[in-house]
Amino acid sequence: MEQRETGPSYTWAAGSYVDLFLAAAVTQILFAVSLYWLLFVDSSLVSDISPGGSALSSSNLPMLAIGIMAGVGWMMAIVQGIGFDITPLNFKTAPFDQSLISMVAALNIAGQALMFIGIVSGDAELFRQLGLMGVTLLGTSLIMAGPLTFRFFRTRSSSLDKIGPWSYGPGFGLPVIGMMTILAWLFADSDVFFELYWTVLIDSFWGMMAFAVIFGHFHGRCNWELMDPERTHLAFKVFIALCILHIALVFANETGQISEDRVNASFSLPLVWIFLIARPDRIWKKVRDGEPHSTQMLSAHSLLLVTIVVGIYEGAFMENDTGMFYSRFLLMLGVATQAIWAAGDWLHDDHRHKQVKERKKPWPNIVSMFIAMAGIVYLFVDSASGGGELPRIELVKLLTVVFLAFGFLDYLLWMVKDAVFGYSDWQRIPMFYGDRDLEVDEEDPYGIGVAESE
Repeated sequence: MEQRETGPSYTWAAGSYVDLFLAAAVTQILFAVSLYWLLFVDSSLVSDISPGGSALSSSNLPMLAIGIMAGVGWMMAIVQGIGFDITPLNFKTAPFDQSLISMVAALNIAGQALMFIGIVSGDAELFRQLGLMGVTLLGTSLIMAGPLTFRFFRTRSSSLDKIGPWSYGPGFGLPVIGMMTILAWLFADSDVFFELYWTVLIDSFWGMMAFAVIFGHFHGRCNWELMDPERTHLAFKVFIALCILHIALVFANETGQISEDRVNASFSLPLVWIFLIARPDRIWKKVRDGEPHSTQMLSAHSLLLVTIVVGIYEGAFMENDTGMFYSRFLLMLGVATQAIWAAGDWLHDDHRHKQVKERKKPWPNIVSMFIAMAGIVYLFVDSASGGGELPRIELVKLLTVVFLAFGFLDYLLWMVKDAVFGYSDWQRIPMFYGDRDLEVDEEDPYGIGVAESE
């Protein structure tokens, strides 16, 4: 299929986020139901026997399914939606076609749906087979989208992006994540590959993506000038180096080359770095001064510090008993999820040309996620103290899942209300991005007029 030519036609992709946002909203509910199902309805998948004779719990498949549905499924759909929408405006090129967006969305939904059916079926063999089909579709969607990053580089006429390599760095990792996702399911019985997969997907990729979104909001969208352009590139290189160090240490420990479980605490090294270079002092000064910003993005940034503390203790003092579960849960659903939700919310309001001071704060969502993350911290403290020391653990588990589900449902209702039925004030070219990219005398291909000033 022919690609659209670069030049003024790069604006055709603006507004293309809606399909992927809706896909994420629906599949988040599948994720919440799957998590609840495995914990409280039917736990047979974590105790049944696989065809090879090993318990499925030892093959890591249930945990792998939940992690993939989140980290490669609905979360990836949101960031891809944002990327398809604003990257062409930033780089002034759109070297892809609408069919690619539709294909990515379809593969994402189908992959998660197959995994969901496998989980609720209660049949271990069916779960394994449908899961393999699901991860193949999800992995393929990333492998297809990955080369776009290279094409953006080759065809861009200029770059108006303010966060440098943080905007395109995650894109280079998409094919790697896609391939590793498929291999992780095939080699689920390998604890070494299982742990390597999480260090790449969650610790490194989603750590990078979460910071890119947070940094992009405060430094780029809010124009708070947190970092000089030269330091932006240096900060990215140091982050990559710390991620490689973390991956190498964990891999060496898993393969027996070193015998020191405390190297898992290196999980927090890249996070400490990005927390400090984001200049929390400047962020909070702007907040105290009343500068407009996303409250949920601030919540995500604040939880980064909690994640760092939990990661250090869990890695250094819990002897690999938890597999860094609590730290990764906080990073994925506390930091990264809130960051991409906030970015998506602001992007949609940009398309509505809604003034920043008039934008609503999603307090029900923020509060529900805060309670859910507080539940995770509570469970972490109980595990750190030996287990069974704190009261009402099962109730806390249930409430954590319930409040997570409430957050997902709130996001779905927001999407239906604002994105499906809220088109009265919606414009294809968003404010802020359109103001920078579209010349006043440039023909608007959609007949909606030049983007208004903020």
